[in-house]
Amino acid sequence: MSLVPLAAQLTRLLAAGRPPLRLVRTADAPAPMAPTPGGGFRRGFAALRHKNYRTYWIGQLVSLAGTWMQSVSQPWLVLLLGGSPLQLGTVLALQYTPSLFLAPLGGVLADRVDKRRTLMVAHTVAIVQAVTLFTLTVTGVVEIWHVMALAFMLGLVNAVEMPVRQAFSAELVPRKDLMNAIALNSASFNLARVAGPALAGVTLAAFGPAFNFGLNSVTYGAVLIGLWRIDPRHLNRVERPDRFASVRASLLEGLRYTRSTPMVLWPLVLLGGMAVFGMNFQTLLPLFARNTLGFGAEGYGALFAAMGVGSLVGSLSLAFIGGRRPLLRLILGGAVVFVVFEMLLGLSRLPALVFPLIMVVGLASMIMVNTINVTVQHHVPDALRGRVMALYVTVFAGSAPIGGFFAGAVAQVWGAPAGFLLGATLASVFILLVGWQLVLRGQAWEAGNATADATLDPEPAPARAANE
Repeated sequence: MSLVPLAAQLTRLLAAGRPPLRLVRTADAPAPMAPTPGGGFRRGFAALRHKNYRTYWIGQLVSLAGTWMQSVSQPWLVLLLGGSPLQLGTVLALQYTPSLFLAPLGGVLADRVDKRRTLMVAHTVAIVQAVTLFTLTVTGVVEIWHVMALAFMLGLVNAVEMPVRQAFSAELVPRKDLMNAIALNSASFNLARVAGPALAGVTLAAFGPAFNFGLNSVTYGAVLIGLWRIDPRHLNRVERPDRFASVRASLLEGLRYTRSTPMVLWPLVLLGGMAVFGMNFQTLLPLFARNTLGFGAEGYGALFAAMGVGSLVGSLSLAFIGGRRPLLRLILGGAVVFVVFEMLLGLSRLPALVFPLIMVVGLASMIMVNTINVTVQHHVPDALRGRVMALYVTVFAGSAPIGGFFAGAVAQVWGAPAGFLLGATLASVFILLVGWQLVLRGQAWEAGNATADATLDPEPAPARAANE
């Protein structure tokens, strides 16, 4: 089938209200997650009614602001040290390479150990990394290889922390509120993505990157306090798998489930393709800001903040209205809007045009990413949640090393705008592939139908609530 008729058919199906196909839910599929009854405001913040989640969410919000300040400052430091675009991509690759190999093991760990205590240990090690980076920078002895080594150290922490954190959400809220909790987690991430880069742009210009690294190390205390204050008695513990089973057997169990469940497998394929080719903003944005737009640190921080504004709107949209939309249309629709506006971004040179474009890019990316997260979590049994969400982390964060090298190499030869254009073009191939698998082949309208009809119907029903 040629791409033009395929694209046209996808457009017609996405525009249609509901798909004509009906699939029967398998016997081992998890129970549906019903949205919270009541008005939009109550639905949008349903997960915050639970004290454990509220405590953790506030701590995460403070910590994430510091994390974003470091994320914005680290590539700028590499440029200040005379680093090339390829070195910039290498730093990003080193930070995410451990997730490519170790995140699946982190998923096995998440299903076997106390997630709260594991997160406390992981964040403590992250503090050591942040303090070391601050000390090297403030004393003026920092070199690019230091940044690379510490980025790799943080990657080792994240390879364990991210799968555990993804699975931990299901213990903080009842299943009926899991979709809302996921959306609010993303909202906190993107609220920090607005405040952190905006503040980082000012402090970079005024005090240099060392100040932001130091502040990040302090903000880790907020999430540690939040984890410490969680009441373990009110966690929604799930039965843990056999601890004596081999790691290999545990990994294969998660892989088999993913491979046999189309609405887990194909959204992850799409996420991986988009992450490798389309979502390389940590590598391309500082180069685009400095070399293409002629921005300094303040303008660079403002660009990241503008993307964060769009991402925050996308996250809150899912929290408030996501429960009333078929998930598959949100995934594919968000992906299409993302690549179109990323191409426009690569063609733009006027700051007045770049800022609204990058806001739409942020909005569409969060709708796509968060809906993939919700879709995967919706189709995963609790006993396998850690291992399957580890695959989510692997394809999302673990694909960054490949994407970092790709974007850095393209930017070094043709410039950052070419990185946006070529990346968005290659990402479009994955949209067509996944759309063909899920829509035209009709393998996974289970999510579109079961989620829209049984899970996401806005009409009141017993035991209804929203998800993380």
